[in-house]
Amino acid sequence: MLSVIDPSRMPLLEDPGMRQPPPPVFPIFRSRITCAVLTCTYVSDQEHSVSDLAAAADTDTGTMAREVARLEAAGILVSRHVGRTKLVRPNQDAPFYRPLRDLVTVTLGPLQVLAEELAELDGVEKAAIFGSWAARVQGEPGPAPVDIDLLVVGRPDRDDLHDASARARSRLGREVNTVVITPARWTANEDGFVRELHDRPRIEIPLKGLP
Repeated sequence: MLSVIDPSRMPLLEDPGMRQPPPPVFPIFRSRITCAVLTCTYVSDQEHSVSDLAAAADTDTGTMAREVARLEAAGILVSRHVGRTKLVRPNQDAPFYRPLRDLVTVTLGPLQVLAEELAELDGVEKAAIFGSWAARVQGEPGPAPVDIDLLVVGRPDRDDLHDASARARSRLGREVNTVVITPARWTANEDGFVRELHDRPRIEIPLKGLP
């Protein structure tokens, strides 16, 4: 006589793979602090102390030290000590280094940071990244850019703009060179410098509709 097995009374078989924790690299964008660290290290591609990273992320050094340790364990960052100072940089030997650098640059890099810092400034009609950074992003060959050239069209308060540029520099780990042009001069497009800005590669910065 055949017995009928009720499937609802059978023990559930757990997939062994379900018991495994997720790899330490995922998710990489889990918090504001993580994003700040990745922006500062991968966009600048340089060494930064833990205290510098903490300042850029607006957090304390203890919290930053723990975040750096987590990213080191995942192979995303590497570090060395100079005296008592711990210097942190991207792990350029990691197989995901270039894709991650490109992803961070696109999603968290200059365009996003400058948009956030300029969004609340009065008197800014439009803004754009120009110069070598914009040229490389648009595929123009040449050496890697050292700094970021920022064009601001409008009449912002100079002190407010200076403070915004300084915050962006801290977050990006790169110098931000700001050029301010009045709307009338930009529209007239008469002098050589403005004509060059019109003709050269530019990446417009979205000042509205940020999340």
